[in-house]
Amino acid sequence: MPLRYRIVSFSPADLAAPEVLLGDASGLIATALAKPAIQQWSALLQHLINAGAQSLLIQQGVRDPDFIEEHDAFYSKQQRAVPRVCVRVHAFSCPAPIATAGADPAQVVLNYIDAAAAQADCYLGFTTLRPLRHAPVGATIVVDTPQAPAICKDNFPVHIAGASFEVQGTPYLQQDNAVGACAQASIWMALRTLRRRAGNSAYSPAELTVAATKYTALNRVFPGRQGLTVAQMLEAIRSTSHDPLVISISAPPAPADPAVVIEKAQPYIESGLPVVTLLMNPNTGGHVVVGIGLTPAPHQGTNPTGLIIHNDNQGPYLHLPRTAAAGTTDYALDQTVCLMVPLPDGVFMSAAEALPQAIVALDFWLPAFVAAPLQGNIQLPPLVTRTYLCTRHAFREWAKGCAELDDGARVIYRTAELPKFVWVVEVHDANEYRPGEPNHMSRLGEVVLDAAADALHGDALVFFRLTQSMLPVPTTSPGLLGIDDGSVVALAKGDRMAGLAEPWKQV
Repeated sequence: MPLRYRIVSFSPADLAAPEVLLGDASGLIATALAKPAIQQWSALLQHLINAGAQSLLIQQGVRDPDFIEEHDAFYSKQQRAVPRVCVRVHAFSCPAPIATAGADPAQVVLNYIDAAAAQADCYLGFTTLRPLRHAPVGATIVVDTPQAPAICKDNFPVHIAGASFEVQGTPYLQQDNAVGACAQASIWMALRTLRRRAGNSAYSPAELTVAATKYTALNRVFPGRQGLTVAQMLEAIRSTSHDPLVISISAPPAPADPAVVIEKAQPYIESGLPVVTLLMNPNTGGHVVVGIGLTPAPHQGTNPTGLIIHNDNQGPYLHLPRTAAAGTTDYALDQTVCLMVPLPDGVFMSAAEALPQAIVALDFWLPAFVAAPLQGNIQLPPLVTRTYLCTRHAFREWAKGCAELDDGARVIYRTAELPKFVWVVEVHDANEYRPGEPNHMSRLGEVVLDAAADALHGDALVFFRLTQSMLPVPTTSPGLLGIDDGSVVALAKGDRMAGLAEPWKQV
């Protein structure tokens, strides 16, 4: 029986001829009518070099479930025999073993796999190479990098020859322009990121195409080269038990305001929810990408200047700038038409509705915390807010682990009944706040809202808490204040604290 695994060294020199490595790994070579597409493959290799990859483990005979669905729906109908199995390329930061004369190749591979499994952070992820010259890059999950940090990601288990690995990243897929185009690929990336947390089944690009065209098909279902309309994209997302939220940005040819795009997308991206982004380039037409992070990197401590995206046409973990460079056909934020967010079932309030609710709560309750002689004359320090959606488990875990949180507030936060999902609007000192760096000690308090509440007619307030350091005036008792409807407001003791980093981690 032939050995299914082999290890090859990997270095920046391989970037000079990516088609050579692609042909070696997958066997895809150019023909008279088709040659391998290498743009996404090249971008992926560059990303792996940035992540520190030094070796690749090539695994033959992989039955990838997404490609099997694509094969059954389309490629199995062709006269030319399109293989049903794929090749999987695993990347490692540890170097390939040195060849030794007379060594058993199988044992060398197994020793390498076992040694890599014992090293923390050695495994960098995998890419699936489909037997398609025009679209070889299939289901891919590789780590992000400090140069392109993702917020919307998850931990994915990987098993190789009996050894267990884990990769934290955002799934990526190249469209094949037959079973699905950019819309299906972007929806697949967004939903696969949320799959474990949402508890939904995996949906292949083929299944998304069928779901999108179930009620409205403007052309043939397969090949799906014309892409999808917004209505069809929403139908595809709804079929997976998510509730898609559409945020309109601009009406072409009027350009979008990049700052508005970032402002609208940021609460969802910080909630770990990928944002499917419809762009309209005046030269090349419409395109769909998925926003998964914010630029610059968190440690830079400045307002986001763009989005980190997965672009199925170009590669993973790319920067989407505010405007395109002159004379290019690149995509940019000012080409944004609308955003689509696959909200979890039962989230009825949007981020745009949650923030005003929090501000109303602030305006209403602040006078209650100020000593009588100064009521009506409150001079607040400059404040900013950070809004995100999280589960009650994530919020309680933050309360449990936050050393600066007042004991009274901690007891309430950990024991009170909470809805499944809450909008958290953190209040920060504007002079100290560093966007993208939640662990910095600038948080002064928070407003917690029921994400399932009716923003127009229901009282969404769950908790309201401020630290005394927020109010540079004499305050009333720092005890807990009960509200008639059962909500709780607290003016807590204690100083500044950190925000909730990566609220997506807790289900």
